[in-house]
Amino acid sequence: MESSLENKKILDYKKAVLCCAAGLLSASAFPKLKLFFFIWVSFVPLISVIMESKLTSSFFYGFLSGFAFNAIGLYWLAPMLYFNTGSYIQAITASCFFWGYLALYWGVWSFGLQKYVSFQKDKRSNFFTVTFGSCLWVLLEYLRTYLFTGFPWMLIGYSQFEFTEIIQAAEFAGVYGVSFLIMFCNLCFYFWLADKNKKKYLYTALIFIILFTLFGACRIYKFRLLGEKGYNVLIFQPNIDQYKKWDEDYRQEILSNLQKQAVEVGKSKADLALWPETVLPGVVPEDRQLYGFTKKLAASVGSFNIFGSFYNEDNGKMFNVVLGFKGADDYNSVHKKNHLVPFGEFVPFRKFLAKFFGILNKMGDVDRGSDATVFNNGELFIGASICSENFFPYIARRFVLNGAKVLTNHTNDAWFFDTAAPYQHFIMNVFRAVENRKFVLVSANTGVSGIIEASGIIIDKTKVSKKELLNGTFFQNNFKTFYTKLGDVFVKICSVVLLVLVVFLRFKRRISE
Repeated sequence: MESSLENKKILDYKKAVLCCAAGLLSASAFPKLKLFFFIWVSFVPLISVIMESKLTSSFFYGFLSGFAFNAIGLYWLAPMLYFNTGSYIQAITASCFFWGYLALYWGVWSFGLQKYVSFQKDKRSNFFTVTFGSCLWVLLEYLRTYLFTGFPWMLIGYSQFEFTEIIQAAEFAGVYGVSFLIMFCNLCFYFWLADKNKKKYLYTALIFIILFTLFGACRIYKFRLLGEKGYNVLIFQPNIDQYKKWDEDYRQEILSNLQKQAVEVGKSKADLALWPETVLPGVVPEDRQLYGFTKKLAASVGSFNIFGSFYNEDNGKMFNVVLGFKGADDYNSVHKKNHLVPFGEFVPFRKFLAKFFGILNKMGDVDRGSDATVFNNGELFIGASICSENFFPYIARRFVLNGAKVLTNHTNDAWFFDTAAPYQHFIMNVFRAVENRKFVLVSANTGVSGIIEASGIIIDKTKVSKKELLNGTFFQNNFKTFYTKLGDVFVKICSVVLLVLVVFLRFKRRISE
């Protein structure tokens, strides 16, 4: 009896190690390590544990694997929160809570997969299991994107941003299509390893990868430089320290540095100049002195300029915006940020949480915009997203459907320092480029700034925590993709397939009984 209990403990310990290994391997596929090839097999250890576990245990093991994945991949939450709270206890507590919340999705997926497998009596139906597991993963990623304001950071499809051929599928299915393919192959590899005689699973996975790679290579060739005319862009990365950004003592220093960068450019004859989110240390047009400085700055660059700033309306509402300036004229267009960051731009459940996190009492809320304004100077048609708006594909789609021919993203990632976070944020722009077949130009306060082709290829990018000026060429186009027109149809298809598989399985069991 003692020997049996001891063996059970050893088995559980081994399962826990396998689950943590799955989380570690999956996280290593993302920046900064960028070992993207690991994720094609990284879920196999977790799947093997799920298949050998009971229903309740499968949820626990999935949660454990997800917690390891998020704690490793999103480790930067702890130092960022410490910077804002000044308390290690609060920073670690909040980080663990958040990692745990995200791990729940892994737990639910593991539970659902095991439940489906336990209902199956016919083991020849493993392809149904592969399809079920892949569709369920897609649905859960979609829910994570939008539930509770959403946090689609590190969706597994994003790990493939450098596997340019494979991500061309995003033109039709978004990032969720790439996630589906990754999970589909992981499940196929598991069933092949579980029974080496069943090589059909190995061949199926390899055929999928090869076909999508060949298809992607053709699409890259078609969309690399789509557009009739090339335009010059200047992307400013001023590298303003976060602790200086809103300190009045550093206002003059910030303005002086911005002016110096603009003077260095001179009359560069660039068509477009991009500045980061909230690059202006104040509120315009309310602050008339700052507003006047901004117009002079735009005039000295001599381009169509897009600045990030805070913006105050007559009704007292405050917005995080980007403003378009043509030379020394008044701004001619404004986009108000649609998606606000919890605890960054507004505080949910303020009355309750402020009791435990005193710093929340010092934070003001920013109002939410709802527009999809396309910046237009007569020749350029720009959809300008702000910071976390690039998380959400529908925002980029709205810009393009409203007439945008090129996309920009203006962000301030100084909160993250030189961790993996700025790189993880930047790669989402690669998918917005492929989904809509538009160039994406990124201006980040401390980096990563860059230029991304409509094919998803990164032409140029900056280093983090360094003052830089990026000069490059981009193209505009009127092309509208399947994804731009119809959005996340693939997610809806996966939802229908899930429903059909569950109904079919229940019907089949009733007949057999």
